[in-house]
Amino acid sequence: MRSTIRKFGPAAVAAVAIAGAIATGTAFADAAGRPTDVPPPSSGRTLTVGPNGQYDTIQAAADEAQPGDNVAIEPGEYDGGLTVNNSGSDGKYITFYGDGGAAVITGDGGGDDGLLAIGDSSWLRFIDVTSKGSNGFGVRANGAHDLVFQNFGVDGSQDGGLVLLGTQNILVDGCDIHDTNGRGTSADQEAMSLGEGSSNIEVKNCEVHDNGEEGIDVKYDDDAQAKIHDNVVTGNRGPNIYVDSSSNVEVYNNVSTGTTNETKAGIGLAVEDYSSSHKLDNVKIYNNVSYGNAQAGLGFWVESSGTMSNIQVVNNTFFGNDRGAVAFDADQFGGDNVLRNNVFGEGDVSNDDFAADHNVSGDPGFVDPGSGDFHLKDGSAAIDAGSKTGAPAFDRDNKPRPAGDGFDIGAYER
Repeated sequence: MRSTIRKFGPAAVAAVAIAGAIATGTAFADAAGRPTDVPPPSSGRTLTVGPNGQYDTIQAAADEAQPGDNVAIEPGEYDGGLTVNNSGSDGKYITFYGDGGAAVITGDGGGDDGLLAIGDSSWLRFIDVTSKGSNGFGVRANGAHDLVFQNFGVDGSQDGGLVLLGTQNILVDGCDIHDTNGRGTSADQEAMSLGEGSSNIEVKNCEVHDNGEEGIDVKYDDDAQAKIHDNVVTGNRGPNIYVDSSSNVEVYNNVSTGTTNETKAGIGLAVEDYSSSHKLDNVKIYNNVSYGNAQAGLGFWVESSGTMSNIQVVNNTFFGNDRGAVAFDADQFGGDNVLRNNVFGEGDVSNDDFAADHNVSGDPGFVDPGSGDFHLKDGSAAIDAGSKTGAPAFDRDNKPRPAGDGFDIGAYER
């Protein structure tokens, strides 16, 4: 199996899975390049930045911006970082956007505050903006609320990339985060960190790849109310998607492949000692494809002590992972836990703490697993063979379930 795994890492999935994720994303700009959801302000102003603008630097415009204002930035690189000191207000975001292309924030700083330092400033939107080459964090907020990142990028950082701590009401839609955690395992935070009391989180349509630590990490959030979906997360040290000591989290419609460290699963659920609650509860994992990872497709881990409860693993496809479909490095489970309608390509999976039914082992008849296409072909044993109990109403392509006489097994509905 090991030689097969190496045939389809992040490069192979790009042509299939990434294209699909982008196709389901939101178009953020009209023909003129102006973000479609940033109309001419009715009460605020448009502050322009660039060689032809009112301000030479983004910082100068940010210092003047008031609730409802738009900061329109000509495409290009802007040195010096950005510290946002002003907040918008309810219904009146301050919006920073690349006007016709990406506005790239660069600089030698970054440190503990972030090259894009948000702090506790709130009611902010960043569209077509990229943080590049930070010596510390790419972006950091702590104690903020109502933040929107669309078509947003982090292009390299020594520590974490997009780090949002104790932050409420977060939307990250269409991001590209790569080459973060340049310090390796000594780096602080992850490629995307959503933690320490953050809640009401949605991350979708993102590509998070080739980072030196975890990819997307929801951690230490006892009521995260988080939805992590329709992302392609590849080639990170891993896990690609990590839920650590958090509750009320849904992870669905993602592709996770190519973790590089042999101890890191494609999708990881954990209780680490740093957590004060030592629990993970009400986590739903569905419609994901997790394959070709250096450890398992899905891994459970408790560092010392803690409880995992009410975990639903439904309609996922696991294939070609080095340590099998699911690895249980934990034995402290409670509540009602389910393994249902999954394809376990590496072999059967069972655990006394999980009810398991309507799963299939091996290749049930994929279109082309060698190139990362795990749709079911005609005659597949997984077609119409699943249970309707707890099955999602849509598949990874966001097509309705069921499409035939019954629910299909795995991430895709035929």
